[in-house]
Parts: sequence; structure tokens; C-alpha cells
Amino acid sequence: MSVLPCYNLKLRQADRVLTNYYDDALRDSGITVAQFSILRALTYLQQPSQKALQDVLVLQQTTLTRNLKPLIRDGYVSTMPSPEDKRVTLVSLTASGKALFKTAKRRWDQVQRRVEEHLGPDLTRQLLALSDSVLELRK
Repeated sequence: MSVLPCYNLKLRQADRVLTNYYDDALRDSGITVAQFSILRALTYLQQPSQKALQDVLVLQQTTLTRNLKPLIRDGYVSTMPSPEDKRVTLVSLTASGKALFKTAKRRWDQVQRRVEEHLGPDLTRQLLALSDSVLELRK
């Protein structure tokens, strides 16, 4: 009898390896890859609501809040109530957050290239396609 692999375990193992790889590269920037992802999303989204940011990053509210706190504390991210609805919190990069993103992005770009080189073009495309397919399971 063969043991069936656990898809969740395999994906979590791969995620841990990639996360550690990116975290190591970003360590000198003083942020984690999770925080970098927030900075990157804010660069493109400009000033989303916290809920919109949570949805784009596929994070629970508590996880997003935990990752935002040090970025806000250190002055990289600011929050403010929406002028249209004071119950909605808008999130944006500060000038120092934009500078941090620019610096960290150079390191992130290097890791991206190393991952692409290691996987090769076919596996890189498959990784992206697989990730998109898994995201379709989201409710």
C-alpha cells in the first residue's frame, strides 16, 4: 500500500523554503518577505482600503494587521479613515516606505532571478499556473 502525499504539506514545505530564501535576502532591509509583499501591493494599489489590501494579499485581517504594525510604527506605511466612510481604513506608503521598497526591490529582483534560474522557464511557468489554480479554491 502506498501512502498518498498530502498536497497541503508539500505546498507548505515549498512555501517555507521560498519564504526563508526571500527573508534571507531581505534581512539587511529590515523587513520580511511578507512585509515586502505589503509594500509591493501598496506601490501598485496606491491607497487601498485595508480590506482591499487583505483581499489582494489573501490574508486574514489579523495577519495583515500583525504585518502592518511594524511598518506603521517605523513610518513606512500610514493609515487614515476614508473621507467617504470613516469606518473604512485606507493604507498607503509614506515617502520613507517608497524608498524602502525601492531598496528592498533590488534584493527581491535578485532572488526572483535566482529562483527562475533554478527552476528554469518551464517550471517557473508551471509554478505560476499551479499557484493560480490553487487560488481558484479560495471561497
